[in-house]
Amino acid sequence: MRGRWYLLLLAGLAVVCVGLAQTQPGHAALAAAGLYEKPATYTELAFSAPGALPGTLAKSGTPVNVAFGIHNVSDSARSYDWSIALVRSGASRVAASGVAATPAQGRTAVSKSVAVTCASASERVQVVVRLGSPADSIGFWLTCPPAPAKTRAAK
Repeated sequence: MRGRWYLLLLAGLAVVCVGLAQTQPGHAALAAAGLYEKPATYTELAFSAPGALPGTLAKSGTPVNVAFGIHNVSDSARSYDWSIALVRSGASRVAASGVAATPAQGRTAVSKSVAVTCASASERVQVVVRLGSPADSIGFWLTCPPAPAKTRAAK
């Protein structure tokens, strides 16, 4: 009988210790002992439907929907400055920008339509989504439509 009480007391003590380890002071004590490491914090940036991104424009000036998500993997809420830039021949132009407030361990979806104009036929334009801090970016390429075939006027 005495052995049973001893095991029961030991199991109860283990449950109390595990419960205390889950608290903020418990984390601090475990960290001081080198037994706990604070989880990594980072930001994920991704297109919402990468398979649905267009590869070519139907015509110059066509609006393109750019939908992306921001995942805040940290223990505090963050605001992310974002922009959508159009890059052609090394020159960049911001087509849309904003701020996305994202809760701790949360996700925010952003969807913007940007008009993509082509300077020449079959030109390639890169659409780039950028975050200010932490600096991160994703992008995709669009091919402008070929020049329309010229028809000869009938005499």
